[in-house]
Amino acid sequence: MIKYILPKKVVFDNYEDRIEFDEMIAENNINRCRDVGVILLHINIILILVDLFLYKPMSDEIVSYKYLYYSHIIVIILISLWLIAFKIITTNKKKFNKRLMNHILINIIIYWCVFMGLNSIYISGHILAYIISIFGISLVFYLSPIESFVTYLISFVVFVSGMIFIVSDVKQLYSNIINSAFVILASFFGSNLIYTSYAKEFVNNKIILKSKIELEKSNIKLKEYEKLRTDFFANISHELRTPLNMIYCSYQMMDLTLKSDNFQKNSMNKYLKVMKQNTFRLIRLINNLIDITKIDDSMFEIKLINCDIVQLVEDITNSASEFIKNKGIELYFDTQIEERIIACDPDKIERIILNLLSNAVKFTPEGGKIFVSIYLKDNNINISVKDTGIGIDDSMKELIFDRFIQVDKSISRNREGSGIGLSLVKSLVKMHNGLITLNSVIGQGSEFIVSLPDIKIKDKNEQDYVTDFMNQRVEKISIEFSDIYE
Repeated sequence: MIKYILPKKVVFDNYEDRIEFDEMIAENNINRCRDVGVILLHINIILILVDLFLYKPMSDEIVSYKYLYYSHIIVIILISLWLIAFKIITTNKKKFNKRLMNHILINIIIYWCVFMGLNSIYISGHILAYIISIFGISLVFYLSPIESFVTYLISFVVFVSGMIFIVSDVKQLYSNIINSAFVILASFFGSNLIYTSYAKEFVNNKIILKSKIELEKSNIKLKEYEKLRTDFFANISHELRTPLNMIYCSYQMMDLTLKSDNFQKNSMNKYLKVMKQNTFRLIRLINNLIDITKIDDSMFEIKLINCDIVQLVEDITNSASEFIKNKGIELYFDTQIEERIIACDPDKIERIILNLLSNAVKFTPEGGKIFVSIYLKDNNINISVKDTGIGIDDSMKELIFDRFIQVDKSISRNREGSGIGLSLVKSLVKMHNGLITLNSVIGQGSEFIVSLPDIKIKDKNEQDYVTDFMNQRVEKISIEFSDIYE
């Protein structure tokens, strides 16, 4: 990070802070210039009256009094012009260079002070007027070290040059030069001290403000995390309690059936089916939680091989077709490419597709349709899972892939789910260097599009993904669809 350093080790964290500080200095100086200008305008008007009534009789004998009178008139004119220009600019709200306006008035004041000092030397031999004026300027205005050095140095050179022509006594000249140099140095260091102190105060205020903002952000994040934690435990407790209750109720019914005289095998099979489904549901929930944790800890790995993505997706879709058909939903598969070998992890692709199909089944009413299609676009293989279900509101589209986010959060919701599935899907797609997007319209359905890069792994032979382990796939389908009840 670039540091902008002032004297006394005042450091700005960034360029924007330095610009803001300069603008604040210019704003303060312009306001002080206006106030000082008004004060000096009134002072010079009073001094003109003093000149007219007190020094005018002596002006014929002592020409310095006449010069003093003219200097007051010139200063009144210059300050009046500055104030009028400032008023016009600010009234019309025009942009202007504040630093330039500041330096114009400051230089008017300084060289008026130089003249007053030289005139005072000519009359009485003292430079008190110059000393008071220069000290006053150093205390009133905020000038950077460079600005103050240049301003005071030039005024000193002009003042000394004037004294050389006015003062004939060499000893007095040297004395005045030394005194003037001391005044300039004292004014420079005083101005620098004030400027640096103001800069330190600005930097400290910025640090406090940034700390306050960061603290507020941390509090907001803490509240969000607390809400997320509360929602998580409420949701997970529901997700755990529901299948456990179902298993326990089935166990009780089996126990009653076995003890009764009306033992029926069909009843036992029904209860066993409920227990099996809810066991799968618990397995799915635990697996998802474990995988999410592994992904967060960067311990989750995918095993990429070169395989036919079209055949893989078609096999997965066909294996789930019977289950979806039993729900009264039609499932269609379509592809624009007959074969495409890409680098992917078949197990993870299967999990992605089954999760999206499960999601589509949950939110598609009986009589609806689900479309799975594959096509090539922009050097990516796009896998689309589209349904004619209830759709997703626009406000949820950006959040739907976040962890523990559900379209229906109520405990009494009609569709079960932990809110982990889509978050896990997004992570798995991302690990394939892919992207998942959502298109949805309320009342018309949703479409999830998984885009995978059309690339292969070098130095690896093409492999066919083993598809004859139907028992394993049926079990995977049972697990992924376990939170869909009849």
